Amino acid sequence: MDKALTGSEFRDFGPKRRNVRPAAPQEDPNLMPISRRSVVVAKTLFLVLVVLTAVPASALLYIDFEQPYYIHPDMQVWDHCLVFHDDQYHIFYHAIPESDPYPGYSDHIWTSASPDMIHWSEPRIVLSVSEEAHEAEAMWAPDVVFDPESGLWWMSYTAVDASINQRICMAWSRDLQEWFKTRQNPVLEPDSDVFFYNPESGWAECRDPYLYHENGLWHLVASAKIQGMANGQGALSHSTSTDMLDWSPTEVFLTNDGEGPGNSLESPQYIARQGFHHIFFHEYTTSGVTHIASLNTGAWTLVNGTQIDLGIAPEVETFDGGENYMFTRIAPYQEPDRPVLSYVARIDTLKFRGGVDAPLVYRAPTLLREFEAYGGNACLGNPCFGDNPARRGEDPANIEGYWFFGSREYFQGPLSGRGDAGRLIGETAQGWVETAPFVVEGTTISLLCGGTNNPENCFVALMDAAADTVLKRVSGYGTETMTRRYWDVTPLQGVEVYLRIEDSDPFGHINVDHIVESHDVTTSVGPATLPDAGLLTDLGPRPNPFNPATVLQFELTSPADCRVRIHDLRGHLVWDSGSVAGHAGINSVSWRGIDAAGGPAPAGVYVYGIAVEGRAVTSGKLTLVP
Repeated sequence: MDKALTGSEFRDFGPKRRNVRPAAPQEDPNLMPISRRSVVVAKTLFLVLVVLTAVPASALLYIDFEQPYYIHPDMQVWDHCLVFHDDQYHIFYHAIPESDPYPGYSDHIWTSASPDMIHWSEPRIVLSVSEEAHEAEAMWAPDVVFDPESGLWWMSYTAVDASINQRICMAWSRDLQEWFKTRQNPVLEPDSDVFFYNPESGWAECRDPYLYHENGLWHLVASAKIQGMANGQGALSHSTSTDMLDWSPTEVFLTNDGEGPGNSLESPQYIARQGFHHIFFHEYTTSGVTHIASLNTGAWTLVNGTQIDLGIAPEVETFDGGENYMFTRIAPYQEPDRPVLSYVARIDTLKFRGGVDAPLVYRAPTLLREFEAYGGNACLGNPCFGDNPARRGEDPANIEGYWFFGSREYFQGPLSGRGDAGRLIGETAQGWVETAPFVVEGTTISLLCGGTNNPENCFVALMDAAADTVLKRVSGYGTETMTRRYWDVTPLQGVEVYLRIEDSDPFGHINVDHIVESHDVTTSVGPATLPDAGLLTDLGPRPNPFNPATVLQFELTSPADCRVRIHDLRGHLVWDSGSVAGHAGINSVSWRGIDAAGGPAPAGVYVYGIAVEGRAVTSGKLTLVP
């Protein structure tokens, strides 16, 4: 069972809660050392609010590390739109299988709902391809709007035939749940006298519709090509309608006059704001989202275009009348040892600067969604996206959802600019995070915890907010895999506390996820299942330093299965003894300075760990000399 520790037993690796001060705004908080100046305070950094409607606050602590992305497991998420209705955000999108990512395999339009654009419902299908020739192959790029006059929701989408010719179709709904295709489909094709559009030859472009209402008319902008070049010149088409069914002949809305005029202008978004006209799109063959603006709709030019961010298929939307804008785009990333890319939707804030200047994409500090302060380079890639240890071939971290805190991990998610899939920053990284103070109301706090077994330096602690003393504390079990741990907090009800996660061990790390305060009865205390530390006495490696071999000796009070692992200082596993049948008395395990492949390990400092019955019991350092 946990016991309360006095303040003298809590080591000072960062400012205590009552001494928190804002960090200097010009510094990168993730690169600061662990000191009083390394503190990051939420209200200092949130200069621009992320446009998210938060889940109604609960009095009970709940931390899951999840972030504003949309992910469809085993599918590539592509063109999409967002709407807000009945206190829920709804995403509509098309997707293709990651296992066979051919655009023609998008057979459905999908949807999911969320109260905060972080926690999403299970995806469901709202429209599917049919036997109609114009949409027999695929469906792409839905755009959904509400028409107050008819009281209906309307969806424009791209219908794709067997030759990948594209046309615009419409569907309607009364409640965003059940959708009906219009009998007039397809409702729009480009005028072949102006546009490069010949379905007889295949892959005729008319896709990615965008709907908006202006001057009493509905307007539809779509990706197309105009005549004048061998394979057409990239352009956007424009049509108008009063009823969403009968559309005027297509006209040219924008022409690609940039360095690659043959490139299609995909996934257009049009925003009229403060007298200026803004267009966002993805230019085919490029890797980012382009913005152009003008005082007049006919004066746009790609010569003045600015790439505001990486990603494709942008969505720019406001739900508060234009005070704030959300910026969503498709974020590709590469999983290790996988031949195809994964695609998810990332959601951030777009801040307009006025005039024709390109807006800025604001990425909120991700840890500050659930914590008040943090410091140290262990926070540089956190929260970490996905089961990063498993990506590297190590034991899985056993995460809940898609994000967790790992003090040696370095992948904050697609388009975060922080690492990539499987990357780690290493054991030498150190850092800490703290929640704002809260009053204990539940009976149990449970959490997932893994990593180094070092309660003094790698731990999660429940701190007394008034005295800055440790009330409860857990550490890892010496394995990457997190297990559920429980604190009985019934005696602490009514006490103001805060939560602290700390890694101040240059040879260790901690993994944490899914911290939940509840009124449940405590069913397990976790640490009681650890092996008795008195079972093993570490006699140390001899010789040390060494070359070419050393012997690690330890004494067991009774027979037990043991295992010795050697890591380098960045946390990479170098050598594993495998299971060793330990006997009562002195045991020896030799390491001959070789790596897992059987080759010589380079000279340097290494960390050994000894586990008994699957639980880490002791660790130390080794030095291999040239």
